[in-house]
Amino acid sequence: MFLTNKNDSTAKFLATIPAFKPVFDLLNRDDLDNFPLGRFDLTNQIFGVAQEFDSLPDDNGRWESHQKNIDIQFVVSGTELIKSTHLDQLIVAEDALKKNDALYYGDFKGNYSRIILRPGDFAIFLPEDAHKPCLQVADSVKVKKIVVKVPYSLVF
Repeated sequence: MFLTNKNDSTAKFLATIPAFKPVFDLLNRDDLDNFPLGRFDLTNQIFGVAQEFDSLPDDNGRWESHQKNIDIQFVVSGTELIKSTHLDQLIVAEDALKKNDALYYGDFKGNYSRIILRPGDFAIFLPEDAHKPCLQVADSVKVKKIVVKVPYSLVF
């Protein structure tokens, strides 16, 4: 898992990886507040979803992971809490790999990291990183975010 801001040197380094270049070209645009909601294609293999939602209380979210895609979650506006942990602490509750490359997990009381994303921040989740996105930090707020899916095979 990586956590950084689009203006940090880590982001500049990640942008040198050929598979990530179209992603960072998008995330560095000045007009993301007006970026249309919904699914979009960056290349013939890389796609994303722009979404708006009200952040959720912790008990409304669910843990997920992806096997084929690296998940890049970028906050355009609002503030979002994402929890992250290693897969070995979770038990699969729903297998949606064929439908949308997702495994969903039941809740648990184990160890996890709390990631707070503010505008310009993003987290990158690899296949071994379970995450529970869309959570509120304190009170519920409107969040606009862009999630981009990069095939793991393009990077590793």
